[in-house]
Amino acid sequence: MRHTRLLLILLLSLPLAFTRAGAHGGGEIQIANAPVGPYKLTAWLNPPQPQAGKTMHITIGLSEPPDDAPMLDATIAVQITAVATNQLILTTQATTAQSINRLFYETDFTLADVGDYVVTMVVTAPGGEGTAVFPMTVNPARDANWLLIGLLALIVVTLGSLYRNRTAV
Repeated sequence: MRHTRLLLILLLSLPLAFTRAGAHGGGEIQIANAPVGPYKLTAWLNPPQPQAGKTMHITIGLSEPPDDAPMLDATIAVQITAVATNQLILTTQATTAQSINRLFYETDFTLADVGDYVVTMVVTAPGGEGTAVFPMTVNPARDANWLLIGLLALIVVTLGSLYRNRTAV
């Protein structure tokens, strides 16, 4: 019986293992140390495979010569353009105020439509201006029904326990 309870607890906590933590920081590098004006820019996208209707997150690191110290006095506009129509879909500001550690610029956004997009980061800073670009594909949303999965797991464990207890007598 003790093993059944342990298995039940593990199965019910399974959804917690697959839920994503807050979107801030991390992700997959899209641009690494690209020259943008006099600066170097690195950009991460989280999640790496964005889904329509879900929050997407971009983290941007901006450094300045000669020692690649973080440049924290810039304005960074993030523009999302649909490839199919060449239409600007969204403009948002990446700021250090949204960043957990304040050394990066961050922004969150949501796109409703599946498709290919171009992400353009427009940097304006005291030492100069520049842009960096990367492609992004937004996939259809995939939701696992964790409540249903947990309920089915509970039923399987209960039936297994009942069967084991019935045959043990």
